[in-house]
Amino acid sequence: MEKFRQFRQKIEDSIIYKVIRSILYAFVALLLVVIIVQRVSNNNLSIGGFRVFMIVSESMKGEYDIGDILVSKNVSADKIEIGDNVTYLGEEKELKGLIITHKVVNKYEKDGEFIFVTKGLINEVEDPEIKYDQIYGKVVYKTIILSFIARMMNNKLTYYVLFVAIALIMSIEITSAIFEARREEKEEDD
Repeated sequence: MEKFRQFRQKIEDSIIYKVIRSILYAFVALLLVVIIVQRVSNNNLSIGGFRVFMIVSESMKGEYDIGDILVSKNVSADKIEIGDNVTYLGEEKELKGLIITHKVVNKYEKDGEFIFVTKGLINEVEDPEIKYDQIYGKVVYKTIILSFIARMMNNKLTYYVLFVAIALIMSIEITSAIFEARREEKEEDD
């Protein structure tokens, strides 16, 4: 048992372990900040021009599944091309007030303003035309790990177990850091 503790201590003291742990904590913290900002702002704020969205329907089946997490980036209207996937706020008919991610199937300029026509991959009909100011961003990335976590968190039991596990791990890490600092302080005093 003592050899195992010594081995574990060697690993925990290594620079690589500390770097990986720090990167992981920074990633989780950044992810939590992005998710909280998105939820609190109702997707009206972006962080560095990026927004995070979750797929909630099958309209893009084949490219995205329900529960996939997408990252959209604010880009200028001239950077959005036919074939790009965009996330936008619907303003007409049954799409009013909904956040939609669909593929651009047509783009043209009318009265000095870009107009976009989008369509879900499995939808038979195109969406109503949208203006550039409705577009939150062009989809630049589909996260695999976050998509997996999001699907898991849609299950309430898994959500609470995962939440408690993360809270417990963070509590243990914080507590051990405090005790380690106190132990080092005490050793310096002796």
